[in-house]
Amino acid sequence: MPIKKQTNGDTTELFFSGRVDGAAANDLEVEILNLTRTDAKTILINFAEADFLCSAAIRVLLQHHRQLKNQQKTLLISRASPEVNSSLQMTGFRDLLVEKIQ
Repeated sequence: MPIKKQTNGDTTELFFSGRVDGAAANDLEVEILNLTRTDAKTILINFAEADFLCSAAIRVLLQHHRQLKNQQKTLLISRASPEVNSSLQMTGFRDLLVEKIQ
């Protein structure tokens, strides 16, 4: 599954589609680690077209959310499909990880 990237200033958004399973969770972590080595201050993960989110991907998101927050940077989910939203809601991490639209 190719990961699309869009950068605007110091914000980069990663776009995932389909199943975000174990292999995709590894790809997600690699992309986040690569972005932490750049000037990116905000990393947004777009799951609008994802239809599954595994526990390994949630772990990656939580781990890097916490690490980046300690560095005064941000990692959030910008858009979540209904399936991803449901998974995050069931685990109790939706309010922590999903960007609040103002």
